[in-house]
Order: sequence, then structure tokens, then C-alpha cells
Amino acid sequence: MAYTSHILDLLKTLGFHQANATSISLGIDDLLTIPSKGWLVQDAEQQGLILEKHHHYGNVHTVEKLHQSIEIWYATSEYLRQEMNLNFKMTDPLNPVHIMSFSGARGNASQVHQVVGMRGLISDPEGQMIDLPIQSNLREGLSLTEYIISCYGARKGVVDTDVRTSNTGYLTRRLVEVVQHIVLRRTDCGTIRGISVSPRNGMMTEHIGIGLVNRFITFRAQPIYIRTPFTCRSTSRICRLCYGRSSTHGDLVELGEALGIIAGQSIGEPGTQLTLRTFHTGGVFTGGTAEHVRAPSNEKIKFNEDLVHPTRTRHGHPAFLCYIDLFVTIESQDIIHNVNIPPKSFLLVQNDQYVES
Repeated sequence: MAYTSHILDLLKTLGFHQANATSISLGIDDLLTIPSKGWLVQDAEQQGLILEKHHHYGNVHTVEKLHQSIEIWYATSEYLRQEMNLNFKMTDPLNPVHIMSFSGARGNASQVHQVVGMRGLISDPEGQMIDLPIQSNLREGLSLTEYIISCYGARKGVVDTDVRTSNTGYLTRRLVEVVQHIVLRRTDCGTIRGISVSPRNGMMTEHIGIGLVNRFITFRAQPIYIRTPFTCRSTSRICRLCYGRSSTHGDLVELGEALGIIAGQSIGEPGTQLTLRTFHTGGVFTGGTAEHVRAPSNEKIKFNEDLVHPTRTRHGHPAFLCYIDLFVTIESQDIIHNVNIPPKSFLLVQNDQYVES
């Protein structure tokens, strides 16, 4: 024990020393906003207006409109997240926010994204998506409407946690109610029943002592029966030899031990821990949408039409599907960009089409 506490002390000292040497601090200037955010949001709003027009003319159902709108904003938010990583790497790789979020510790990119990117889509108390996304981030500050919308998520997290905690408390109480009479009263119930174990199927895990285990392995004995609480003959109680060792001190359990209550509490205690782990995101919506490739400047797009198949996206917009790696060249007057499109991607433009950045 003395040796262990010495090692722990050394660990503590090392930790403080390294934290001092690293001197990671956090100021508002470290929260670098993303330059491309303005036009990305503008672009998404533009798509939203087109969608609104289609809905107005009756081409798109209300539910479809909601789904497409959610997808547009989610894709915008994800693209911003990718830009955020690039922005940190290019402008300031030693930025403390960047270091902390990619250190593999508790922080993650999603939290940083809410602070410097955009908060994105929020779910309402019923878990439905609100189709008005929060375009601001926490660095710029939220408008009144956005603040109220984002409160839904936080409120939902708190309510869910409370409900789950009270349920767990009630579960523990019922467990204890059922088992409170199980107390260790006898040393031996004299049963000859048990659970059969052989050296192959886990005799090593039973508490019968290493000496006995070795003897069985040497003599290659038949499967043996080990007494367990399940096969104990004591009426509504457990005897000492059927229960075995106490995990507190490793010796045979003492007479008078309240085994039932220990068992009930042992299940109830981690139950509270497990339920508190839900909804730490505060209701920010995340789902698996594909990443987007965007044109870097105003130019013409060329690709081999034989390698793609005309199809439609799931919202019915015309597109091309490529089954193999596809090279797309984007050429303006003086420069040619080559973009590699991975298999199973949708191309949302025609060959030789002029696109804007």
C-alpha cells in the first residue's frame, strides 16, 4: 500500500508539472470563427427559398419540405465542421481549443463546433426536429428566438435525467423490498446439489481455491458440482458454504450478513450512473449525412459520362450515380482543379455545366 500511494503521488506530481509546462489557457480570442460561414449559411438559405417556392406551387409535400430543409441545414452544419478543422490547422495549429478538442480527452469536435461554427438543428421536447436552425454560434451569441429554441434541448436533457433518476431510485427500492429477508443464518444446509463445472468451462473462475483446482487438473477428474446460492436448501435464506467468499475481504462470508440488501444495492448503484449519461449534447441534432464536395470557384465541370448512371436523389432531384472512383475536372480560365469522387456518390450537376463557387 505504501508503494502504491507513492506511485500515485508521483503521477499527481507529473500531472501538475506537465499541466504547468503546457499552460493551456482559454480566452475569447482563441475561439477562431470560420471565414466561409457567411456564404455557407447564405447558400443554405437560398436552397431553403427554392424549396419554399416548390412547396408554394404544390410540387413538394409539407413533410418532404421539412425533411429536405433539415437535410440542407444538417449538411451545411457538417460542412462547417470540416471547415473548422481546416481553419484551425491552417491559421493556428497550436490553438488551445484545437489542442483540447483533438487531444482524445473528454472534449470533442461537436462541442467546439457549437462554439465557433453554428449550433445547427435542435429537437423540441417531443424529440421532433425544429426546422428553424440556430445559425449563430456561442461565440457570436444567439438571438432571442435562437436562445429560446436552444433552451428546449437543455430543458429536455434535464427532464429526461430527472425522470430516469427517479425511476432508478424506485427500481433500487423494489429490489431491496424483495430481498431484504435474505440474511446469512446457517453455516451448512447439507445439500448435495450444485452446478457442474469441468476444467474447460470455467472452474478457474469459481472460488474453490487454487489448490483444489490444480488437483482436479492433475487427476483429470470428471466434472464436479460446485455449490451456489441457486441450489441452496435453506428455506428463503442462504447458507454460508453455498454463498462462498465475501468480495469485501476474500474470506468466507460472516454469519448475519445481509446478503439480499447488498445484492439489491449492487444493482441499484450503477443503475443511477448509467441513466445520467443520456442527452449530454443538449438536444443538438446529429445524423449520418454524406459529406459534400463544393466547387472552389466559378467554372465549368467535366467528367466521363460513360462512368456514371442517370438517377434521382431520394428527394426526386435529377443526379448521376458513380459506381467507381471518378475524376471530375473543374476548369476556369487559368487553373484546373481535379476532384476525386468516391464510389456510390451522387453528382448533382450535368457534364459541361457552368457552376458557381
